[in-house]
Amino acid sequence: MSKKKPTSIELRFFERDQHDRTRRWLGATNLDTIRQSTVLMVGAGAVGNEVCKNLGLLGVGKIILVDPDKVAASNLNRCVFFRPGDHDIKFKVEAVAERLPELATTTVVEPHAVPIQHAPDTVWDVDLVIVGVDNHYARYLLNAKNLSLDPPRLIINGAMGKDHISVEVLGPPHTACMICSWSKDFVDHVVANEVRTQCDPFFVDTVPRFPMVSFVTSIVGAVMAWEATRVLVGLQQWQNTGQWQQGLEPAFGRFIQYNLSNHQASTGPIMPNPRCSETFCRDKRKHL
Repeated sequence: MSKKKPTSIELRFFERDQHDRTRRWLGATNLDTIRQSTVLMVGAGAVGNEVCKNLGLLGVGKIILVDPDKVAASNLNRCVFFRPGDHDIKFKVEAVAERLPELATTTVVEPHAVPIQHAPDTVWDVDLVIVGVDNHYARYLLNAKNLSLDPPRLIINGAMGKDHISVEVLGPPHTACMICSWSKDFVDHVVANEVRTQCDPFFVDTVPRFPMVSFVTSIVGAVMAWEATRVLVGLQQWQNTGQWQQGLEPAFGRFIQYNLSNHQASTGPIMPNPRCSETFCRDKRKHL
């Protein structure tokens, strides 16, 4: 009597699912939330490349990308989506929009090769704004526009120096805005400096660039993406109850800093400024 061969069972079916590990970490419900989320990423340089890579691989549904600049050769050692042939030809947002889907097959990228102040109002129809620019004036304009919205969007603001990174998770008017910590003199300097750059080509050509290597960019991009994940999965609950999802609470209203030279990390509250230079900020806090 011949024996029937046992049916072969596929034990590694999960390896066919791109988001299997993420689902195991976040849970199915949170992953579905991530997949339905839309993020505005302002800045498509080194930080923007890292954040888009991380959020795309996470499974974020849509990334609206705003940056007016073209790829430069000096970007190539820090930006995973740029290629040598892009130099002075391809806009940064176009390069990311073209190449991110090769890794993140479920993420849609909507590129806008314009300064944030010239982007259409539709770019603000998002769940979260992430800021990765190296221009204080862009932050100033972005902050004012966001505060003019009802309600303003939550913002993750990232910055870095030669050997340190800083990330802020803001939800004005419930928290400080992006310029609450700026003095009036500094605001005046930022605005005056922008006027000068528009009128003095020599100044534009000789403005210094601070030193940077790829792993510093990777660290700030990872921290920003981590905080973005916690905001996105808990945003609806926070809007309804004022409480974040337990175990995934973002650093809301706080800063996160890390110094690579001595490996010291710190975090703390960012206090709203009742005398903030931004009129929208002062006005909205009055109506809380």
